[in-house]
Amino acid sequence: MILGIVSESFSFTIPVANVRTSVSFVPIIASVALFKHPWPMLIGGVTAFVADKFVRDKPLVRVWFNTAQFMLASGLGALVYSTLGGSVSLETFDFGLIPFICLVLVYFLANHGSVALAVSLSTGVSVREAWDRIGKDALATDLVSSTLAVLLVFLYVKLQLLGLAILVFPLFLVRQLYQMNLQMQEELEEKLELMVKAMEARDPYTSGHSLRVSEYALAIARELKLSANEVDAVKRAALLHDVGKIYEEFAPLLRKEGKLTAEERMTMRTHVIRSAELVHTAARLRGSVQAMIRHHHENFDGSGYPDGLAAEDIPIGARIIMIADTIDAMTTDRPYRRAMNLAVAIEELQRHAGRQFDPDLVQLVTNSRAIRRLVSGEAAEDGGHAPLRVAKRGWMQTVAR
Repeated sequence: MILGIVSESFSFTIPVANVRTSVSFVPIIASVALFKHPWPMLIGGVTAFVADKFVRDKPLVRVWFNTAQFMLASGLGALVYSTLGGSVSLETFDFGLIPFICLVLVYFLANHGSVALAVSLSTGVSVREAWDRIGKDALATDLVSSTLAVLLVFLYVKLQLLGLAILVFPLFLVRQLYQMNLQMQEELEEKLELMVKAMEARDPYTSGHSLRVSEYALAIARELKLSANEVDAVKRAALLHDVGKIYEEFAPLLRKEGKLTAEERMTMRTHVIRSAELVHTAARLRGSVQAMIRHHHENFDGSGYPDGLAAEDIPIGARIIMIADTIDAMTTDRPYRRAMNLAVAIEELQRHAGRQFDPDLVQLVTNSRAIRRLVSGEAAEDGGHAPLRVAKRGWMQTVAR
């Protein structure tokens, strides 16, 4: 119980609804093989209660929820373990592989599943995405780390409290491994935003454009209930969709007031290829992210560029970014025209649905409260999103830029 409380006290936050994670599952799972019911549930419940109430001073509702889900996970795991013939003893070490594996699987299914459901209900993201962010990517690491529970049982049977002390250092190393993985992901996101800001610094008229497009694309991807990995890929691709414009040949075209010439439009079209080539230099962005960036100007009827893809051949992320990009282009002031309001922008999307845009995505955006809140929020804070009605013309060139 003490080892569990200490482990839980040194938890860290993962970027989803202020959820925290720790290695306290190791002593809790070990307790199932050492103590008979109801001790594992008591150890799990007290671990969560003490850490949340007295160490982190969490709101009472979170304290009781975490206490309950720790008890549920350890209780269900213990039930499965004993049903399958797992040994429970303080005197002898008798390891059964199948009971232990089932114990671990049930524990994490109950633990991660209950938290994912709570996150979904409190934030509005799908249960699928919440599960992916909380448990899916870390599940393999969790299963491997759970083998420390077997070692803990062995050391406790043989050495009692000295065995617990021996395991403190390996537990600390596992915790650091989890935190380093999280920090690597955060550093990647920071570098991506830095790259985009460097590009947009050259064009004051589109400052913040890529960040807004990524937020719109994120909202659309979530309403489609894509997996967490797909959602993250769409967001990253949307953030970097115009990164190729950092090359010098695009600078005068971005600053030009008025329409582009035919030759200038052809040059501007190459930005999708340059963007995809630039992204290819980062190993973690190759594949789906690179494809979304390359194809975000493909029209649904096959008349787009650079490869003339049509309908389902266009990656879903690219179709999402096309619409998100268009919404921001139409609802933002540009050198050659004032911004439209969202209602007019949606009318334009509907007008070109099936030709330029995926009609199903247009319908989704039309009914999306999330998109309306995002655009309205930007309008309230950013003069570039002034809700002005303008003539329905000239927006196609806006998107081409």
